[in-house]
Parts: sequence; C-alpha cells; structure tokens
Amino acid sequence: MKKQLLSILLIWVLVACSSEQATLPDPETTTSTTTTSTTTTSTTTTIPEVNLDEYGVEILDISEEMQQQLDDLAAFVVEKVGIDFTEEPKFRFYTLGGYQDYNEFSYLDEFEEDYEPGEWERAVLSEQLWGLTTSSPAAMKQLLVEFMRCSSAGSYNLIDELIRVPIKRNQKKLNLWEQSVLVHELTHTLQGQIVDLKSWYEEMEELDDFSNYAGRRAIMEAQAEIVQAYWESNLDVYDRQQMNSQAPNISCAVELPSYFYIPNDLYYSFGPQLAKEIRTAGGMEAINEALYELPTAEQVYSSEKYFAKEIYEDVPIGELVLEGWSKIDDGTIDALDIVYLTQPFLGRQLAVAAGIGIGGGSWIDYIDQNDNLFMTVKISGDNYDDLFEIFETFANAIFLQDRFMEAEEKYSGFFGITQNNTEAWIGVDAEFVRIVISSTPNVIRDLYNSGQLVNY
Repeated sequence: MKKQLLSILLIWVLVACSSEQATLPDPETTTSTTTTSTTTTSTTTTIPEVNLDEYGVEILDISEEMQQQLDDLAAFVVEKVGIDFTEEPKFRFYTLGGYQDYNEFSYLDEFEEDYEPGEWERAVLSEQLWGLTTSSPAAMKQLLVEFMRCSSAGSYNLIDELIRVPIKRNQKKLNLWEQSVLVHELTHTLQGQIVDLKSWYEEMEELDDFSNYAGRRAIMEAQAEIVQAYWESNLDVYDRQQMNSQAPNISCAVELPSYFYIPNDLYYSFGPQLAKEIRTAGGMEAINEALYELPTAEQVYSSEKYFAKEIYEDVPIGELVLEGWSKIDDGTIDALDIVYLTQPFLGRQLAVAAGIGIGGGSWIDYIDQNDNLFMTVKISGDNYDDLFEIFETFANAIFLQDRFMEAEEKYSGFFGITQNNTEAWIGVDAEFVRIVISSTPNVIRDLYNSGQLVNY
C-alpha cells in the first residue's frame, strides 16, 4: 500500500520517483571554440561557459545582491527556528522552463530505480481494484510526468540537499515571491540538518518501508509554513499585493484525479492545525522536537492522539496458501491509507473519522502467472466501536460504487462482484476487520472453502 502511495506522497516536495532515462546533452560539454580562417585573417570566437546540471539543464548564475539576500533569508530562518545551520545551504537557480525540465528529468530518472519490473503495473492495478482509477499504468505514468512540470514553484531535495527555484535570467535581485518560497525551502534545508532527513529517507528506501514518511512530512510542511508566514507578516498590504503578482506563470495542462491530493490535505491542512497546538504548548522548540518524534498520520489527524503519544499496534497477518498464487509484497496500513481508500467515495469527514480509530493494520499482495492480483487486508481498532466504524466505512466505500453489484451476505461477511470480475469481501469479528479484493473471480470462494478467509 505504501508503494502505491509513494509517487503521490512525494509529488510536492523533496524527492521525485520516476521512469525512462532521457537522452540529454553531455554535462561536460560546457565550452566550445570555433575558429574560421581565410588566406588573410583568423578569427576565434569563444562561447561563454554555461553551467549545466546533471541533466544538461542550464543553471543560472546569481548576483552579489542576490547572494546577500540569500544570506539574510537564511539568518531569518535560523532566528525563527532557533537552530543554526551546520552546513551552508546549497542552491540551484533555473529559468522557469529549465526548472520544469529538471522536474521532469529527475522524476523520470528515479522511476526505474524505485519501481522494479512489473511493480508500477501492480501498483496501478491495485488502485483499479479499489475503484480509484480506470487509467492504464502507461497513462497514469504520463499524467504524473506532465504534472511534475507544473507542480511547484520551488523545492528542496532530501538526497542531494539542494534548493531549486526558478528565476528570470540576468535578474539582479530576488523578488518578494521568490524570497517567500526560499524561506519555506530554507526551513526544509534546516530540518534536513536537524534530523538528518537524507539518512532517514535512504533507510526507508532500503527497507522499502515508508510508514514513517507521512507524519514527519506533515510536521515539516507545517513548520515551513509557520516560518514562511512569519516572514510574510513583515510585508505591508502593498508588498503582499506585489508578492502575489510576482508568482510565476505556471500553466498546468493536466490535473490529477482528486484522490491524489489526499496526502497533501494531511500535510497542508491537518499538519498546520497540529503544529499550531504544538507551538501553543511548547513554542518552536516543541515543533523541532516533533520532527524527531516521527508522529503517525493518525496523530496528525487527531492532536489528542499526538499528545497521548498513541502509536499503531502490530497486526500479524497470516500468509494464505492458494494453488497458482504466490505472495509478492506486504506492508502496514495506517490512518492515511484508510482515508486514501475511502474518502473518494464517502467524503473527508467520514473517512478521517474512520482513520482516527485505527489500532493498526497489515496487508499482503498475491499474484498468479497471468499477473492477476489479489490483496488481503487486516485492521484492528482502538476499541470495538472504532473497529465497527472502520468496517462500515470500508463496506460502504467498496459496495456503494456503481461498478459493484449489490453486496450480499456471503462467506461470513459481505461479498460483491463487478461486471469485469473484480470481487471484494469484507468481514468483522471482535478483533479485526478483514478485506479481500481480487482482480479475478473465485479467489474469495476458494479461500472460504479452504477455511482461510476468516482466519488469516
């Protein structure tokens, strides 16, 4: 489940994930000399050196005035966060078109590395199983590539620890909009030094476990927005109008399906709400502490859970044995997963309420020789009322979809099937909600007949 979410979770900042290697200019070819001669004259023209990044995209030089502005902005961030940089922040400035090229190339560059052969296809098939999309893997990938070009006006990369921002060529000073964006990204840079975000991310990649990502990301964005708001509070009404008018003209020809933005709602809506309460309780120092604490998504959705330090419980999930099928992947389920899978069908309020009641959860994916997929899910609640709320939420989110024939009580739970043979089952007992969803028929019947359906 985490892998399915990964390309979405990382879309707005930090590190990109993506596919094909683009054919790019040789970064080492930065200077050329052309000599022409006749019988009487010789002329040599030197083309000014152009600084290129690893993808052959031009990096713009900055003026002394801009460098001083960067130093001043960094000092402001240090003052508000209360912790100094251990290393000087690193920047790369591009034209707007160059910045968009970098976003596309880097996204594509990381895709193959992040997704093993067939893994992206299974991730999209999983979203199809849940009814989130009807798009093909190729169409979904292309949509994300196109969106990456227009998804931000600045970024901080956890891995190379560089801030990237688009500016105008030959610009002498940073405008107010650019300065505001840089305050936000400088805060991320400082966060990276406070808790070593690079090592944290690399460890998640190595373990292929991103369960700690969402909560920390929410605190990161909340703190960056707080510091950014502090900086903007020094602007008068005229300057604010100027700042807003200076926003780059980033036109986006594509729009992602609404469910793609659900993680961002956690980061940019619920995160700031929690951070406000944390700051009220202990100031900016307490927010710095929260970066270390790795809050869960459930804690971000509910400050009560955060201050109680409530964490997820381990939910062991049994591996099933079914002829022709083999386990391909597994992982954990958290509050964000519940919201992600149910909000598109039931709305934010019901989905978040169910997510806040989670005790813990696990999932396993199985695949057959024809690349059919089925998934088992097992979730506990904080108490039985919460557990039943999760059951009702998932049951409604699944079976109220038009593609499902009316659910019937079957196999000690509720069962439904679509016209294209996607089938789903959900059951609940005193301890767990169990869900099975499959891209091919008769899986649930066979699991029930073998006595595994209600016991895994």
